Amino acid sequence: MKRSQSSTLIFVFLFGLSLLYGQSPGSVPTPPAAAPTPNIVIVNFNAAVLGTLEAQRSLGALERKYLPREQQLQKLNDDIEASKKALNDSGAKLTEAEKNQRLQDLGAKEKQLQRDAEDFKNDSQTESQQAFQQVAQKVFSFLQELARQQGYTAVLERGTEAAPIIWYAASNVDITDRLTKSYDVKFGPGTPTLPENPTTTRPSPATSPKKP
Repeated sequence: MKRSQSSTLIFVFLFGLSLLYGQSPGSVPTPPAAAPTPNIVIVNFNAAVLGTLEAQRSLGALERKYLPREQQLQKLNDDIEASKKALNDSGAKLTEAEKNQRLQDLGAKEKQLQRDAEDFKNDSQTESQQAFQQVAQKVFSFLQELARQQGYTAVLERGTEAAPIIWYAASNVDITDRLTKSYDVKFGPGTPTLPENPTTTRPSPATSPKKP
């Protein structure tokens, strides 16, 4: 009699559990289905832009354009260094008036070098930035198209090693190189430039592009 009561209690207990979990006694609960992993990728946008053939052509043309001015600055700097050396070598043989005249000439050359170098820096950086922005705008539009085609949930800026924005991401989610190569395939040499008043918002780079 006691054994029958014990068996009945065990059955009632198992039956209660089956009602609680919605399953028959002895079955294993099925774990909930895992949520799909978001398709999120990262990109170093500046590196992608500067890596394109279009950007390299534009910045290379600017480098050739500013090369004569750069050489002129180097020549003036070499002239100043030679003048300083000559003044030091013959300083004891010069009269006070001659020494003062050479110092004035040297000071004038140094001021000219400073002005010319500042103008060179401003002009070259301005044109480099404009060239970068023109390509960056097209890469930005292409990135939106690529993201839609690939079904990306989000594209995040990775940043640089010196100034990271994303602290860690698996290497297979970095599409920087893929973006550059895909852009080059679509926009090869001879591709028309952007219209003067494009509708797409122009992206701003996180850091300035390398000057020529």
